[in-house]
Amino acid sequence: MSKEQYKGKFVARTLLFTAGHNWHYLEKAFSSDADVVVLDLEDAVPASKKEEARETIIKVLDSDLTDKRPVFVRINPMETGDTLKDLDVVADPRLFGFVYPKAYNAKDVEVFDAQLTMKEKNLGMEPGHFKIIVLLETPESVLNAHEIAKASERVVGLLFGSEDFLAEIEGEHGVGGRSILTPRHMVSMAARAAGIVPIDTPYVNIGDMEGLKIHIQQAKELGFEGMLVMTPKEINLVKSSYTPAEDEVDKAREIIHLSDETNKADRGISVKKGMFISPPTVSRAKKLLARMDKIEDFEAYIRNE
Repeated sequence: MSKEQYKGKFVARTLLFTAGHNWHYLEKAFSSDADVVVLDLEDAVPASKKEEARETIIKVLDSDLTDKRPVFVRINPMETGDTLKDLDVVADPRLFGFVYPKAYNAKDVEVFDAQLTMKEKNLGMEPGHFKIIVLLETPESVLNAHEIAKASERVVGLLFGSEDFLAEIEGEHGVGGRSILTPRHMVSMAARAAGIVPIDTPYVNIGDMEGLKIHIQQAKELGFEGMLVMTPKEINLVKSSYTPAEDEVDKAREIIHLSDETNKADRGISVKKGMFISPPTVSRAKKLLARMDKIEDFEAYIRNE
């Protein structure tokens, strides 16, 4: 794997987590079409396999499995005492960054940022090389989402984790996702306010593709830009859902064109061709086109174009 890292804007329509100690699943992850592969050292790895998983991740980075996609490692949180053990073995220039789980507040991210700074210095790396996706999975973290998002310039995304969140609040999955609607929206708003990528929780009913479609539509309405996928079988649907469709792109361009006509007529708003033209709709259209440009740049990079 080249030490070259993608320098464009972060794209995370699909994040695929895979256990760091299981070579079979690692092979499947890298043969998938996920935007981002996350090698797990936390929940997917039993305590007896932690050291093996760390060593296996280095073997993966040394192998020809990896390609130009961003690779992250989900480390163990500070409370486990394993964070520095993880970093001592797996901090490597070929990683794009780390998924930090169970952050409760901005201080947790600041401490982890300092640890990464020290690792980069010791390894002779460029400061700020390692990026962070913060996994928010507790009530405290959701309530502190915005300050967490702003805690470090390394943070490129917020990822909501519904399973731990529901366990913490002693809740359960409700009809139509109603029990996690509020925290999902709070995470998305915090990420958008900080100018980083909001990443949705996985859909836990594996194999229910119709339910997954509903889950994605809800997430898009809430402002999410991607999600954690439970299996490679979900990737095509999720990736296509989070990529602006051709008709959406055409409509966005038309809105911007019609806004020019509206402005020339000295009007702030108008209705043209059945579309409401106003500063907010124009802003949304420009953001959609910018997101499409970001995706196209990322995919060109992956294809070596």
